Amino acid sequence: MKRDMILKATGAAIVPLLWAASLGSASAQGAARTPRTFNSTVTHTGPAGNTLTRQSSLTTNGQGGFTSNSTWTGPKGNTATAQRTGQYNAATKTYTSSGTLTGASGKQSTFNTTVQGNGNGGYTRTTTLTGPNGNTVTTNGQGQYNAATGTFNQSRTTTYPNGQSSSESRSVSVAPAQPQGN
Repeated sequence: MKRDMILKATGAAIVPLLWAASLGSASAQGAARTPRTFNSTVTHTGPAGNTLTRQSSLTTNGQGGFTSNSTWTGPKGNTATAQRTGQYNAATKTYTSSGTLTGASGKQSTFNTTVQGNGNGGYTRTTTLTGPNGNTVTTNGQGQYNAATGTFNQSRTTTYPNGQSSSESRSVSVAPAQPQGN
């Protein structure tokens, strides 16, 4: 359950990251955007009919920054929350964010993420999650997009409090469009 919550919180973090990255070109030109607020509600229903609902709100500041809040409500009414703030700096191609996860028992964990773009379709990313007892999990990753081949390669290594680690690599290719037949 805890691992699933962390994965879901991390997944929810992708939206702000993608949003911040998309602002890069506008921010580099000095164009301010209108601050906006996005809200979503997602309900997952399991095979036994149990539901998990996530309500999220993300507010932008028009200059590459955001705040977001999410609340997960489980089938027994227990709740967990996540608060996050982040900022994209187009000049340095750096995205930073930090936040707090609060579990149903009230215990809190904190997280910090830094993503550094290299300007050539690639990035490095470091995320540190510190649990309520001070234990840390650190994930270091990198990705690179090759426009000539339409391939995105990504790898990451996660180090756990006991010193053990796991690694993951993936490659995603987009096949070129095939010409339409006569």
